[in-house]
Amino acid sequence: MVEVEFGYFKKTVMKKTTKCIPIINKEGVPIGFIKRFYKNKAERILDHIFDEFFVNVEVMDANLNTVVKATENISFRSMYRSNWSIECKEKGRLIFEDQTKIKTNPTMRFIINDTTYYLKKGFADKRVRLEDSKQTIADITYDKIIPPATVSIEKRQGDLTLHLIACLYYIFMLRE
Repeated sequence: MVEVEFGYFKKTVMKKTTKCIPIINKEGVPIGFIKRFYKNKAERILDHIFDEFFVNVEVMDANLNTVVKATENISFRSMYRSNWSIECKEKGRLIFEDQTKIKTNPTMRFIINDTTYYLKKGFADKRVRLEDSKQTIADITYDKIIPPATVSIEKRQGDLTLHLIACLYYIFMLRE
C-alpha cells in the first residue's frame, strides 16, 4: 500500500502578492513556502497594467532553500499559449505548457523522462487532477471559491514531490 502525502496552503486574497505562503503537512508542520515573484520592476508594472501578464513562482523548503522555480517564457508564441521553464532541484529542467482548448476545461502539460503529465480541471469541478497516461498522481481541491480558500494537495502515488505539485497548481490557479 502506498502512503498518501498531504499538504495544504491558503490562497491569497490578492493574486499579485509576493509574500511567502506556508505549505503545511497534515501534522500542522510547515514543509515549505510558495510565492510569486517578478524578475524586475518592469515586469511588476506591466503585470499591474495587464492582468496576470507575468506569472513566476518559487517554492522553498522549510529552511527557505529554493526547491522549484518556475519562470514564464515570453515570446510571440506564448501570447497564445503560455509556457514556463521550471528548475526543479530533484527533476532538473522541464517545460510546463498550457494545452487548454476550451476555457471551461483548462489543461496543462509537462514531460519528465518520457512520461507526460497533465494537470486538468473539469467544468464546475472543485478538483484539479494531476495524472499521467495510466493513473491519477494527485488530487488538488479547495474548500471555497472566495479567498482565503484552503488548497489541499493529496499526492497518491508517483515520484513527484509535493513542492513541485504545489508550484504547478499555483501557476494553474493564477492563470485560471
